[in-house]
Amino acid sequence: MQNPDQQQQKPTITNTAHSIDYLGIKTLRSGHPEIRKRKQQQQGHSAHGNKVWRSSFVLMDYLTTYPPIISSKILDVGCGWGLTGIFLAQQYSARVTAIDIDPSVEPFLQLHASINKCSIAFQARGFESLTKDDFSAYDEIIAADICFWDEMVNPLFEFIGFALEAGVQRILIADPGRPPFWSLCDKCVESLDANIVTRRIYEPWKTEKFILIIENP
Repeated sequence: MQNPDQQQQKPTITNTAHSIDYLGIKTLRSGHPEIRKRKQQQQGHSAHGNKVWRSSFVLMDYLTTYPPIISSKILDVGCGWGLTGIFLAQQYSARVTAIDIDPSVEPFLQLHASINKCSIAFQARGFESLTKDDFSAYDEIIAADICFWDEMVNPLFEFIGFALEAGVQRILIADPGRPPFWSLCDKCVESLDANIVTRRIYEPWKTEKFILIIENP
């Protein structure tokens, strides 16, 4: 594993009671009236996309150092509120499709896309439903906090293999270091020459995460 891969300068950040402005992306906190209104309108959620996950901010920070090619086609898997995809759309003109098994995340994703003045396509579907034809439409895949159960390891490994066969050039998966994530890393390092880096940020929270990097040879 590589040493922590972090930027030398802290990014500009503005914190208020109801929002965070980080790397040029405005994120609304749970107490913001618009977030509270959408949560009140929900009929419940089926997964875990009902809040901001810190791994997304760490992945955004990593992408400032290793960005995609401008106007790349990006698939954001298990997108939640879609902040990493929004960051790429706004900062690098990426054409982003965000997918999540939980359809109730879409209002939060579209709210954040709107306030950050960018456009994100959303599809309510799980990663297992994607075919090789679907993958052929994308240059890169990003994801954060998607490998949290042991039974997800093999399906995600197959998903990665199909994506590479279809021509996806890079896959990035960020995680706090759950045991299933490390099991996925082991399989990818052994079979796909993958790499894992540690990335630390200090704002808006001091946190350290791990990023699995798979590149198409």
